[in-house]
Amino acid sequence: MDKCILCGKDFIAGEDGNELGFCCTCQSKKDFPYDIDRYYADYDRNLVAFKGFETMARGILEPYRR
Repeated sequence: MDKCILCGKDFIAGEDGNELGFCCTCQSKKDFPYDIDRYYADYDRNLVAFKGFETMARGILEPYRR
């Protein structure tokens, strides 16, 4: 069980959240700051490094800011 880095609620990566540290509830909000689908598309094409929960803190998600 992990904790969402935005709201602090428990979630399971891959089931009710993702490996970047966000729960599905936060990700689905209109004001969620990042385009996670675009990040994962670039990740699948080996265009970005996967850093796990530190991805946001390290600024890796900044190019995906909405």
